[in-house]
Amino acid sequence: GRGRVGLPRSGRVPDGSTGTRPEPASLAAARRPLAARLSPLLERKFRDSLKLSRKPKLPFEAPPNVHCLAAPYDSIDGLANLLETNVIHTVISTLNPPDPEVQNTQDDLVKAAAKSSTVKRFIPSEWGIDYSIDDERLPLPWKTLKQQTIAELEKHPDLEYTMVFNGYFMDYFGMPHCQSYMPFEPPYIDIPSGKAAIPGSGNDKVTFTYTKDGAKFVRKLVESPTKWPTHSLIAGDVVTLNEVVEAAQEARGVIFDVVYDPLEDLRDGKVNEIPAYVAIYDYVPKEFWLSMMAGFGVAMVTGVFVFEGELLNEKYPEIDTTKMCDFIKTQWTGR
Repeated sequence: GRGRVGLPRSGRVPDGSTGTRPEPASLAAARRPLAARLSPLLERKFRDSLKLSRKPKLPFEAPPNVHCLAAPYDSIDGLANLLETNVIHTVISTLNPPDPEVQNTQDDLVKAAAKSSTVKRFIPSEWGIDYSIDDERLPLPWKTLKQQTIAELEKHPDLEYTMVFNGYFMDYFGMPHCQSYMPFEPPYIDIPSGKAAIPGSGNDKVTFTYTKDGAKFVRKLVESPTKWPTHSLIAGDVVTLNEVVEAAQEARGVIFDVVYDPLEDLRDGKVNEIPAYVAIYDYVPKEFWLSMMAGFGVAMVTGVFVFEGELLNEKYPEIDTTKMCDFIKTQWTGR
């Protein structure tokens, strides 16, 4: 199935009043690894959880009080009725990948949320960077699909929403040793093989966030009674890819074979391959993957992966985020 929905059942009234009431939050999650990370954190805060799926069984291990219900993703009215019947207040989408059919499903979920009488908040599936940035800095053809959902959200002013930007997930650089639900899709640096193909000079700053840290910030957003900003920025750590390579070399005690892809090549969709990409081609078309690596490479070189504005880190300083080089050393020392 393409979706999962989590349903916590208690919390503060979001309009800032002093009373309390049931405040369910739904988790629509085709990106099953991210849903798996968010699920237990939401469960810890709220009394009960439900997840809605095309199939009545969750594809990942969930807390014992998380239950799964079948969701009619092919019917806006059916979805709206399901959200309303279960008194769902907040929808968190992790629908993925950037595919027209999946994106249309998320758009229908927005329409259903707006149609229901109970849903007041919506987090669309962004989980990375601002996909509205121009092609000069972010040449990804499928980013228009992301913009499509935001355009739909803008049609419903009574539905509060925020886009969560967290940079690149740190998990990819700790696999297979770190605790993570993400697939093995390391970008640019293949630590096990000791090879790297770095975009640009490798000295450009990039934001990385470990999924378990990102999930903690999302829980804070769900709990918050204040109005959401349209952009919620998270920065687990900000380092260069050269610093990541250096940390990996030190941890493993080997010198990596490193090549650098100039910006001109990246703009032309050209990148050097690393061994880890070969396994990815089994389920992601090679041309699509390499073009995505080139597009994200351009974004890294042009500063898209460094956020401007107030970070959630500043609003919630009690959340201690994982630092990239420490993470690399923890996962790879002696391996």
